[in-house]
Amino acid sequence: GVKKENREKFAARRLALTSDTFYFSVLIASALWLVSPNPFVTISYLFGALAGTAYSYGLGKYVETIGGSIDDTDMEGAGVGQARFAFLILLFVVVGKFRSQGLVEIPSIMGFFTYQLASLNQGLREIDD
Repeated sequence: GVKKENREKFAARRLALTSDTFYFSVLIASALWLVSPNPFVTISYLFGALAGTAYSYGLGKYVETIGGSIDDTDMEGAGVGQARFAFLILLFVVVGKFRSQGLVEIPSIMGFFTYQLASLNQGLREIDD
């Protein structure tokens, strides 16, 4: 019915957000690779962007479960949404651990928040449903 149709529309938008995050990450990482003399800036950015992409996926899974009941059988993957903040915590831990090997904090954090650009892109997109 309507609930299933809306769930499918949301799943398509969630996938679009994740793929847009990945697209912006690759685009910005390519620009960093051309501009920055330090390759660890790009590597740090990509690590943060990977964590941000995982976070946006988890956020989408979490939002998908809102309004559902405990009896819903098609709520698989909801645990990823509950653990979405683990990606940010893991980012800080790994960057702190490997700082001495060359990972840089600011590009990693900027990479993580690339999902915000994808979210803005989703907000500006015209949707006809």
